[in-house]
Amino acid sequence: MQVTEQQVNEQIEQCITLARQFYNRRFVVPQLHWFHRGTNAGYAKLQSNEIYLNHVLFEQHPKYYMSDVIPHEIAHLICFTLFGRVKPHGKEWQSIMRQIYQLTPTTKHHLPCEHLRRVRQIDYMCQCGIVPLSMIRHNRVRKGLQSYRCKVCGETLSQNGLQEG
Repeated sequence: MQVTEQQVNEQIEQCITLARQFYNRRFVVPQLHWFHRGTNAGYAKLQSNEIYLNHVLFEQHPKYYMSDVIPHEIAHLICFTLFGRVKPHGKEWQSIMRQIYQLTPTTKHHLPCEHLRRVRQIDYMCQCGIVPLSMIRHNRVRKGLQSYRCKVCGETLSQNGLQEG
């Protein structure tokens, strides 16, 4: 099934229209953005009324995006407009998913994404040997925000094997 960006925008507008009709209230159509990395299907930025969709997963599973992911993200925006800051997948959001979109509320997708996951790791050292750290943890160490200890010996990990300060 080939889905165009125009069809995605029409689905977004349809989801907003269903909410308008249900609540008899105006909702602003959000701006659509695409991202190309990671395993999240999508996310909503509440204050700026934007939705972000994973273009790689979308191209592989367009039908699922149209039927589930887009209503899921729009429901977050509707929920924020109606109720303000509440639990992201709380009872208010679940109610919107069930009542407006007739969907079972789910918090995670089950799309295959093993092929997307490319976590780069950096080797750190302790007296036990090499301990790999994720790029996120490595950047925290590099910026001086965090230090990590070996789970076995308790020594502070260092990238070059030399203890700092």
